[in-house]
Amino acid sequence: MEKKHIYSRIGFFMALFLATLAVAWLLSGEVVKGEPLGGASLSPVGTAFTYQGHLVDSGSPGDAPYDFQFKLFDAAAGGSQVGSTLTLGDVVVSDGFFKVELDFGVAAFGGGARWLEIAVRPGASVGAYTILVPRQELTPAPYAQAMPNVYTDEGVNFVGIGRDFRISGNEIFGIRYVGGADQYGGMYVETSHAQGWPFYGYATNGSFRAWTYYNGTNGDWYLYNAGIRLSVPNEGGLRIGPSADYSLVISNTTGSDGVRIYDTGDDAIQVGSAPDYSNYGLYIPSPGVSTYGLWPNTANASGEWALYTVDNIEAGNVLASAFSVVAQVTGPDALAAGDVVAATGVTDALPGSLQPLPLVRLAQAPEFTGVVGVVQSRMVWEVAPGKEAEGEMSLHSAPGPAQPGDYVSLIIFGVVEVRVDPGATINAGDRLTASELAGLARPFQTRLVEGMVVTEGAQAIGVALAAPAEGQNTIPVYVTLR
Repeated sequence: MEKKHIYSRIGFFMALFLATLAVAWLLSGEVVKGEPLGGASLSPVGTAFTYQGHLVDSGSPGDAPYDFQFKLFDAAAGGSQVGSTLTLGDVVVSDGFFKVELDFGVAAFGGGARWLEIAVRPGASVGAYTILVPRQELTPAPYAQAMPNVYTDEGVNFVGIGRDFRISGNEIFGIRYVGGADQYGGMYVETSHAQGWPFYGYATNGSFRAWTYYNGTNGDWYLYNAGIRLSVPNEGGLRIGPSADYSLVISNTTGSDGVRIYDTGDDAIQVGSAPDYSNYGLYIPSPGVSTYGLWPNTANASGEWALYTVDNIEAGNVLASAFSVVAQVTGPDALAAGDVVAATGVTDALPGSLQPLPLVRLAQAPEFTGVVGVVQSRMVWEVAPGKEAEGEMSLHSAPGPAQPGDYVSLIIFGVVEVRVDPGATINAGDRLTASELAGLARPFQTRLVEGMVVTEGAQAIGVALAAPAEGQNTIPVYVTLR
């Protein structure tokens, strides 16, 4: 049998177009409701396509059953076979014309051009097939041609627009925009109605889990995950919650600040929803919160400030174990922790503050008896640790004695270790004043006058809480100046 030729017509849509249809179906707004469009079940398109041809056998149109074999290749000649061989027996050929349905599977198309190799033999024959030449090129259908620069690789379940490679092994759909700097590149999900809710959803195992969507009615943008967890109102701002635990957690930041708030027209932070008062860094309106309005728990501050400011603090009531003030050292002697100091004058405020500072030196009777506190530590005014780039200055403690011109923190109320006169006898409960030895404390002196105990009229430092222990030169004192 001499096989002359086959005139072919290929009517199929590229697998790329089918994949695009599937993506469009999955992105429909009805997925959020968990229902198919219109309540009806949608069937997948499949991967088969129709092949129609005209068979001429020995110069005459074929008019009998024939056996066909179809193979797919990636080149017009030679090349590699793609997919399996399709064998169709006893295909009806009438006046030369025949039509078959071919299905090479999901991995056949999307990786480049394809050519169809056809072999044929009479239907009643068991002999060899005759391969027809040349191979038939499978050209795209018009709909596929309407989507230029689109790539599919069904073998790895990937569809790309603008690129033919994956960014990661988990990617199944990607877009690449070829453009310059400061140009947009992306994708829109659009609803035909101006007040629709375009969304992008996430699902696992056939069940929707979370999605983001835009409310076309009020102009707000939402993130839904078992409830509205994040919203960006049309008028601006950001809203978080509701949450069963923390509404916002900031952890393991690699930069300098967890949260940075620049200049604002009103309060930087407001807690509560009472009537607004402007121009506060942190505003907690009455009645505020039910327990603590502000609780800095700086366990790693090593005795430094949990709350630091160079300005005044106003409060209805203050509960604390001790109070301190900042002073500047004057006089000839350095000051150390536990020294009793007296005021000698006043000096300028710290930079950024309006309150002047007292000048202090070692207290010593009878000349320097105006006791104003007990030295807690030396203080330095320098760039705050970790704030070198910003140049932020802070006052913090430092080891060693405070030299004239340095700053010190003074305990003016509370319990502190105080250096005492080694020659004085001190018992718990004794009231203390400045000793004749510079910077030390001694008990008040008393005299018995006509049967009455008379105490000297000196300024009190506080009350001794214990007698000096062997080998120690300080005792705990409850400082209460009067």
